[in-house]
Amino acid sequence: MARPVLLLGTASTAARGVMTAARSLSVPVHLAVQRGGEEQVAHGLLGQCAGTVLTDFRRPAQAVGRLAEYCARQGIGGVAAEGECLAPLAAAVAAALGLPGHPPGRAADVRDRWRMVQSLLGHGVPVPRTLAVLSPRAAEARCRAAGLDFPVVVRPAQSWGAAGAAVVPSARELPEAVRRVLEPREDADYGIALAPVALVQEYVEGPEYRVESVLRAGCCVHLVMLRSLSEDGPVRRAAGYTLPAGLPGATALAVLAAVERGLAALGLRDGLVHTALRMTAAGPKLLTVGIAAPEEPVGQLIEYATGVSTARVYVQAVLGERPEIRPHGLRPSALRYITTSGHGVFQGLRGLLASPYVANVRSYLDPGSRVGGRQENPTGDVRTRVGHVTVTADDPDQADVRAAEALAAISTHVGAAVAGADRDAPPSRPHVPLTPIERQRLEE
Repeated sequence: MARPVLLLGTASTAARGVMTAARSLSVPVHLAVQRGGEEQVAHGLLGQCAGTVLTDFRRPAQAVGRLAEYCARQGIGGVAAEGECLAPLAAAVAAALGLPGHPPGRAADVRDRWRMVQSLLGHGVPVPRTLAVLSPRAAEARCRAAGLDFPVVVRPAQSWGAAGAAVVPSARELPEAVRRVLEPREDADYGIALAPVALVQEYVEGPEYRVESVLRAGCCVHLVMLRSLSEDGPVRRAAGYTLPAGLPGATALAVLAAVERGLAALGLRDGLVHTALRMTAAGPKLLTVGIAAPEEPVGQLIEYATGVSTARVYVQAVLGERPEIRPHGLRPSALRYITTSGHGVFQGLRGLLASPYVANVRSYLDPGSRVGGRQENPTGDVRTRVGHVTVTADDPDQADVRAAEALAAISTHVGAAVAGADRDAPPSRPHVPLTPIERQRLEE
């Protein structure tokens, strides 16, 4: 029987993807659950797992010891993380047990963008020019001294994807943008404190791409390259992806070579890696690197297009097994996120296309859920991601057109908030109370 995997965290859809993939591989999964957050475990995950352990992700030193002891007792063969915030802890637990994974210090570098930029620069990997700022008043002078022209991008040093990032058009808006980023922040799912450091980066022009790669004992194999689309406006958040990216051969090779140099510079070793970069007139520049479990929407897009399950690859990678990466073909596909600027009570999605090329439509919220209110994004962005749609096509351009048509046909309906409701409360998630059996399993 396959050795089990310990999955840290259950807050995102990535956890469900890992559970489904592990089940298809006959790999038992144990869950590490945040102490005090038992009621937030996605319904059904506890019933599928082979065991659970409670810990406090906010105290990583104590958590490593507790989780390593649990893993040794249960014969765990690999440690996975459902989100980037928990990836350094997963690396530390794996290292304590001698299991496959990334070196803990290197995983911590990836979590902190400033440290990541310094590692990449030290190995000659092109990245946006970046300043670390601790004071709003010092930001403009630092930019002027560094010769950093506007617009610039301001973001938290510890963030994932485009979370918290905003394009700042001029020096006048810079202090307020930095002040927002420097406000005390913590991870929304687990309460992990995030460093009060703002990064000011050059605004990089050019199309953006995302490369999915798998590392085994430091050897890199690329799975797919996706073309990334960003939302309009000051917030640089992904609007969707198209696969294949449609780059000419020489340009694609340059992108992949830049990714390989970046991963080698960061010293990453075992796992699935997501790299975002922009192609500039001077060549590719790396933006971000992620090492946690793949997000479910992107994983589904890749599976529709190639037949390769990135969640299965991730499980196999953390176990140190040879991953199944041979594609079954290539069917051009596109993913677009559904968003709303409404504030109130989510009533649902309407106008869904009944079409043979719409492969998947998903709502992230149940009717009756709150939407809007306080945002994780310190830029004050009011848009909330409420779902996604995936389409297939004969070529990437057709996929873009079909995705735009499908998205235009879908409308989000948000009703007025209940009088007296907390307008600063975070958007609610679908919540189902734990069953007696699930609660008993957590308390064992």
